[in-house]
Amino acid sequence: MNREPDKLLSVARALWENAMSQRGAHYKASDHLRVWHYVLGFMLILFSAIVSGSVLQATDGNPSQALTLSAGALSVAVVVLTSVQTTFKLGERSEQHKSAAVGFGKIARKLDLLISRDHEDLDKAWTELTAINDEYDSVEAGAPGFLGRTYDKARAQVQDEARARYGAG
Repeated sequence: MNREPDKLLSVARALWENAMSQRGAHYKASDHLRVWHYVLGFMLILFSAIVSGSVLQATDGNPSQALTLSAGALSVAVVVLTSVQTTFKLGERSEQHKSAAVGFGKIARKLDLLISRDHEDLDKAWTELTAINDEYDSVEAGAPGFLGRTYDKARAQVQDEARARYGAG
């Protein structure tokens, strides 16, 4: 077992950066999906209401050709949007990302505690760090994916925060 306290802190800080980057990326993905879930839902309500209203407004049961085409196009849009919402499960995926972000946040807090205290028994500290790493792997395995650029943006923000917290090294 490596007995250098600096190595322990270096590994813990790197894992903290990874956990915080994952946390940030998952929160960004969750927010993005939640917004799209609401936008699609609002559009479905609006288009359905317009189609229903236009059919009810048709005079003498003989709507104009423009009204028929418009209602038909909006009906197709409703079907497509419903399919997108059902297939991609935006709301459900948003919640999965949020849950993963919470998990990575818990890991980061454990690492904060590990980093901030003295370690007289380095073997015990390494065992604790290994357990935290295993927890990280478990959260990561159950987390949904996101775009690479989402992670890259979160990672850049975390690295800035890490430099402010721990210095350049």
